[in-house]
Amino acid sequence: MAYGRTPDILLPVKGDLYHIAPIPVIYHEVSVPDLAGFNADLSRIARDSMSQAEIEVPDVKHHADMGKAIEFDDDSWSETQIPAIGVWHCVPTNNFLENPAEPVQRLKSIVEDLYRFTVQETADIKAEQPCISESWIQFYKDGDHKVLHNHERYGPPYPEERWCGAYYLDDGTPDPAMPYSGMFSFRVRQTSYFIKPKPGLLLMWPADILHEVAPFYGKSERVVINFNINLRPLRFSQQPGALCKTPPLQVADLRPRRQAAGFCIVLLNPSPDH
Repeated sequence: MAYGRTPDILLPVKGDLYHIAPIPVIYHEVSVPDLAGFNADLSRIARDSMSQAEIEVPDVKHHADMGKAIEFDDDSWSETQIPAIGVWHCVPTNNFLENPAEPVQRLKSIVEDLYRFTVQETADIKAEQPCISESWIQFYKDGDHKVLHNHERYGPPYPEERWCGAYYLDDGTPDPAMPYSGMFSFRVRQTSYFIKPKPGLLLMWPADILHEVAPFYGKSERVVINFNINLRPLRFSQQPGALCKTPPLQVADLRPRRQAAGFCIVLLNPSPDH
């Protein structure tokens, strides 16, 4: 195999669940009547309800808004949670999946059903009340990218069974002269595992897994909805008993704690989309 590449890295287990090295990953092609129209409606709803700044990719377009990063004053320490990795920023998510429009809520329901199926199969847990704590739709323009990162939190509360994901509305027709344009990849043990985005593709993976998006160049904008989903709603000590979907990130009192990471390798067969 030229250049040390290994093809067909998605190892099927059951239904839409695949193994990658050997992390459980949901690779699901959404099946709804008129998929193109469904995705177009989602894009239109975002453009009609949000400003241009809200739908831009924050790593590139909002450098001045990144905020003051957490500083570790100690020379050594231990942690009881998986550390957050990536570029610190305080740009809030636009919480697109909270929009009450019917196409948005249909997609949200698909995501929640896949999550229920996933944690049941991988952790033998029944998710009674899964909570999408953050979601954001982004329109990638030429040059937009995502640096290597995961979706763990910089501070409490630390969610249970936290997964994250992406739903692609439009791949933006990547420039054929740039084979890695906008390519999504996981990074596991110094190996990159590439997934080619396409309209209707819904990916979901454990939140501690490192991943990145190569700089995008294409004929039109790449449109994707990302999300974090947890076993139950998050509760924040700043407001006892209250639920908060957009966490108030603060530097004070954010001493990380580390939890053991584990991977169950099981496959699933989710119910049809609705």
